[in-house]
Amino acid sequence: MTQATHRPASWSVVATVRASAPVCNLFARHYLARGARQVFLFHDDASVACNVALHGVRNTVCQGRWWRRGRPDALEDRQVHNATKAKAWCETDWLLHCDVDELIWSAQDVGEVLGLIPDDVGGIVINTAEAVYAAPPSQHTMFRTPFFKFFFDERGRPRAYRAISQQAYGDLWNASKYGLWGHILGKSFIRAKADVGRMPLHHKKQERINGFLMRQQAPQLVLRHYDTLSPEMWKEKHLRRIRSEVSVPMAGRFRERQQALIAEAEARDGNAGLDQLYLRMSTLPPGILAECLTEGFVRVIRPEAHLLAQDHS
Repeated sequence: MTQATHRPASWSVVATVRASAPVCNLFARHYLARGARQVFLFHDDASVACNVALHGVRNTVCQGRWWRRGRPDALEDRQVHNATKAKAWCETDWLLHCDVDELIWSAQDVGEVLGLIPDDVGGIVINTAEAVYAAPPSQHTMFRTPFFKFFFDERGRPRAYRAISQQAYGDLWNASKYGLWGHILGKSFIRAKADVGRMPLHHKKQERINGFLMRQQAPQLVLRHYDTLSPEMWKEKHLRRIRSEVSVPMAGRFRERQQALIAEAEARDGNAGLDQLYLRMSTLPPGILAECLTEGFVRVIRPEAHLLAQDHS
C-alpha cells in the first residue's frame, strides 16, 4: 500500500432523492457544512422535485430525455446510473454515494480523514449507525436524535448485540438485522478519478480493481442512517413499496418481513395500527434505552448545530 499525500482531500456527495424541499435542503446544508464541495441531487420524481438553491448544489430532475434508454424500473438501477453520472461530473478527489436519510459524521474534519488515505485506495467503506428515538419525531425533528444503534462493536466485531437487541424488540426482532431495520452494509467513498467502473450502490465487492484497493476501512467516519424517518414519511416509504408503486428488488428478506408486519398492521387496525408499529420500531422506552446505552448497542452522537436549526426550507 502506497503512502497517502497527507493533505486534506476534497470530496462531494451524490443522492437520488424523492423527498420534500425541507429534507433536501437539510441534506445539502449538512454536507456543505461538513466540508463537501459539491452536492449532486438527482430528483427521482418530477412531481415532488424541488430546487435546492445553494452554492455547490447541482439539481437534476430525472425525467424525459434523462433516460435515453428508458427509465430503469428498479430504484437501485436508477441510483447507480445517477451516481455514475455524478462521478463523471465530479471535480473533487472523492465522491460519497448515499441516500437522503443518511448523514455523515466524524469527530474529525472529513477532508483530513480522506487525505490520510493511501493513494492506491480507490474505495472506502463507511459503516452505518441507525437512528433511534426516545419519542416519535416529526419531519422537522427526525435528524435531532442523539441516539444511534450499532451493528459492530467498538472492536469492529459484527453481530455483537444479539441479546440486548432481542430484549429491545421482542417479537419484532426477526424482522431486523440484529436490531437494525435498515442495511448494515454501509456506503462508500469512491476516488473520483479512479478507473473502477460504475459507482456502487453500497460498496465494491472486489478487493482490488485496476490496481486500486476498494474496501479500505475508515472507522473515523460514520454514516448516520435515519431509517424510520418520521411517522408519515415511514408510512409513505413502506406503503409505496407494498403497493408496488416503486420497485426495490435488492431490499432483501428483512425488508420483506418488515413490510409484511406493516401490511398486517394496516389490514388489522388501519392507521392506528401503523402508528403503534412505528412506535415500537422507531423508539425505545426509557429503561430499555438506558440498558442499550450501557451495553453499547446504542451510543450517543450529538447532532451538529445546523441539524438543530428550525428552518431548513
